[in-house]
Amino acid sequence: MSKKLFLLDALALIYRAYYALIRTPRITSTGINTNAQFGFTNTLLEIIKKENPSHIAVCFDTHAPTERHTDFTDYKANREAASNKEIQREPQYKYNPFDDIPESFEEIREPYVLGTATKKILVLSDIHFPYHNAKALKTAINKGIEEQVDCIILNGDILDFYSLSDFDKDPSKPKFRKEIELGKWFLNELRIAFPKAQIYYKIGNHEMRLERYLKVKAPEIFDTDEFRLEFLLEFAKHHVILIDKYTVIKAGNLNIIHGHEYRGAGGVYPAKYIYGKSKVNTLCGHYHRSSTYLDKNMDGHYHGGFSTGCLCELSPDYMPYNEWVHGFAVVTMKSGGNFSVQNLTIDNGEIR
Repeated sequence: MSKKLFLLDALALIYRAYYALIRTPRITSTGINTNAQFGFTNTLLEIIKKENPSHIAVCFDTHAPTERHTDFTDYKANREAASNKEIQREPQYKYNPFDDIPESFEEIREPYVLGTATKKILVLSDIHFPYHNAKALKTAINKGIEEQVDCIILNGDILDFYSLSDFDKDPSKPKFRKEIELGKWFLNELRIAFPKAQIYYKIGNHEMRLERYLKVKAPEIFDTDEFRLEFLLEFAKHHVILIDKYTVIKAGNLNIIHGHEYRGAGGVYPAKYIYGKSKVNTLCGHYHRSSTYLDKNMDGHYHGGFSTGCLCELSPDYMPYNEWVHGFAVVTMKSGGNFSVQNLTIDNGEIR
């Protein structure tokens, strides 16, 4: 049997092992750095496993100076001694390789909170200009004037943007320019009717057609201000505040969304559906059906969902038979974030 001898320079291996792991130190629960022991032992075990030596000799330097030190006083002069801080660390320190995680592109969405000065809100959803119902829209506006609302929320799908949809289109239908003209006309008339009210315009799924069209058909001008909805409809001129497509409007303890934020058709009872999804007091449009759902908890407090009707045509050519109704809501704010909702339905221009 052949014999194989390995001579190991212990301190050289220990020094190399200690600094090889300096960025990912092996720290015990009491804060002791074990880089040297860990690295040296791994090297020793690897030699035994791979080389199967018959003999191993491990050589350590002595504490006393060797002839190298006496013959050359600068021997190992540039080698740094490990400080006590490096060897003994605070027990609570643990290196985490994820301390420097790259910046995320995660979108953090904060709600838009209405001020406490807001007293009464008119919520109008799903007008779908130029396919609006003039009689229903006029009834809703007159009710807002009667209630002396100080806040108006245009809760999505105010414009239809039929010409920008992905569906097969009838070339005889009104074009994009007509919709923009009607949108500007509406905001102008709304400001005249409510000169002191705060007006908010929330993006619905139909307004998202504009963004999607630009992304796909004209990405070169997607970020151009002139093609943004707030520019096209002259929000600044009419003092209208834009609310993003997925931003929740909070009016006290009531959350107001368009409704497209939750995927699904809303079922036969959209108010219950939206409350079941959100688990908080929520008012939405989108479903074109007026419904209210209230649920009482163990403390005797009511929570619920509200879905408003629409203010557009009820029998469009793509869905002539449906369960849509005309409607809107008036929200009265009370102390402590409490509120009451008049979820009103319109029948042939009359509030039911």
